[in-house]
Amino acid sequence: MNGTMASLNAVHPEELSRRISEIDLTSVRHRADTQTGDRPRYTPEELLQLRPAHEPNGDDQHTIAAGVKTPADVPAPPPPTPNHGPGTPEEKLTGAKLNGNIPQEDQPKKKKKKKSSGKNKKPAPTGFEEFYADPPVTPDEYEEESDLYAPTLSLSDRIQTCIQRYRKRRSLDSVRSNIFTKYLMLGGIEASTTKQFTGLDKETLEDSTAQEIAALQATDFIRSGSKNVKYFDPSEPEHWVVDFEGVAKGFLSWSAPKRLGADTEQEINAYCSVVRNFLNYIITHAVCPEYTNDVLAARKICDLAEKELWEIKQVRHKFPGEFNVAASTLYDGRYRGLNIVNQAWAADDPKYDDDVALDRGLTDSEAERIFKTAIAFEGNEDLFVKAMNGDIHIVKTENRSFEVAQIDRAEMTSVKDYSKVKDHLGVSGSIKPLGRIYFKPWDGPGLDEEDKTDDEDENPASALNPLIETFWLEDHILEHCFIGMKLEIVVHELNIGVRFFDDIRGIYCSFHTVLPNEKVIDNWKEPVPNTRPPPTEDNPDVEENAMGAEMNRELEE
Repeated sequence: MNGTMASLNAVHPEELSRRISEIDLTSVRHRADTQTGDRPRYTPEELLQLRPAHEPNGDDQHTIAAGVKTPADVPAPPPPTPNHGPGTPEEKLTGAKLNGNIPQEDQPKKKKKKKSSGKNKKPAPTGFEEFYADPPVTPDEYEEESDLYAPTLSLSDRIQTCIQRYRKRRSLDSVRSNIFTKYLMLGGIEASTTKQFTGLDKETLEDSTAQEIAALQATDFIRSGSKNVKYFDPSEPEHWVVDFEGVAKGFLSWSAPKRLGADTEQEINAYCSVVRNFLNYIITHAVCPEYTNDVLAARKICDLAEKELWEIKQVRHKFPGEFNVAASTLYDGRYRGLNIVNQAWAADDPKYDDDVALDRGLTDSEAERIFKTAIAFEGNEDLFVKAMNGDIHIVKTENRSFEVAQIDRAEMTSVKDYSKVKDHLGVSGSIKPLGRIYFKPWDGPGLDEEDKTDDEDENPASALNPLIETFWLEDHILEHCFIGMKLEIVVHELNIGVRFFDDIRGIYCSFHTVLPNEKVIDNWKEPVPNTRPPPTEDNPDVEENAMGAEMNRELEE
């Protein structure tokens, strides 16, 4: 038995495990039972106790008291190595770098990056955001612009460079580009929305500087000696003046509303913001420091235009007010017989609210109730007696131009008194309270040249008629009026002394300006000498005959 244990101890543990697994324990046990008979059996524990004691060697970790050695504990694996640089875990497994020797399934799989859909990507700034501000000028830009905008250069050269660089640095969409072009054209700049060169060849790009390439691709110019009165000519300063404020007034008060429209607040803000943004660029980059005050004044016009043009848009649909319509309906004004309220298409159409209901006129009973209520609350006793006696008619009608000098809104007590009055249907609160608007004479918009006497030229209407005239107007309309607002209206005067207006020919900003430049923008042709012979005593109609012959020739062609 000792020899057997010795031989077992000499066998390698793995070999011992293999041999034991090959033994058929059932057959061995049966053979042992048949050979030994009644001999006592040893349990596995007893057999282990029969093993002699043995000193542990260096590989043993601990020994049982009876002398049987247990296998050494398997050492814990080392901590994982960070996955960077040479010696990654994959390299340690193979003893070499990943070079295709590791099977594909054993190699670590790289995570695929998801492609960005671009939905959450913010667009690049356009320069027209609400709180946008130009970034500070870098030292390199400062040195470059010091040469481009040097005071020794002419103003025309500096402005041309400024316009070209501004258009390049701003993301002008089609709407803003059109606004900017119209603004430049009014100021005498030769501007166009189409580029002169759609593309440049490779050789030109390589041999040209960035400034030269920008000049080749520019669409805005100031040409000297062009001999075209449509554009500013630096060689003829006697025909032009530098006036940033004047151009801003003319563009925002007349040119832009006429050519671009002012039907929505967004449209109004669009062309005001374009002009303001360009003026800010001029100040930020010190293009013309000698005109700083003029540029700042022009920028204030942009802020004022946003407010006044939107108020004009709102008040245009409310004029002339129910009181004026009532007087016009009763006393043969333009609203007489205009009532269509009984027609189904007008009565059932939801768009006919209080603000635009005057477009369909008033019935006589409606008009009489509104007119007499106004006389009772706003007039004196004598006026009330005259109005109640009847026989009221128009004695004077004039086309007048006025400027708003003062506005008196309805007082709270007056509002309460009006709210208690019943209309022709017995409903309270439908007759709107009145306030007062004070007009002073205005010379007119100056859109068309009028034949005036020498006295009229020397003494304008505002000087000849300095008296302030008063009109009654609903308070909700006065809310949108402002001091300096200018109007062209048809004024009627009744024989009882009451004046009203029922036709609004035009409403203008307080800074209304019509520049002479307007006349040369559209369809301008250079004047040429007249080759037709002048009229004589024998042939006084020679010009008319020549013009008739020319028209017939064009029709035949």
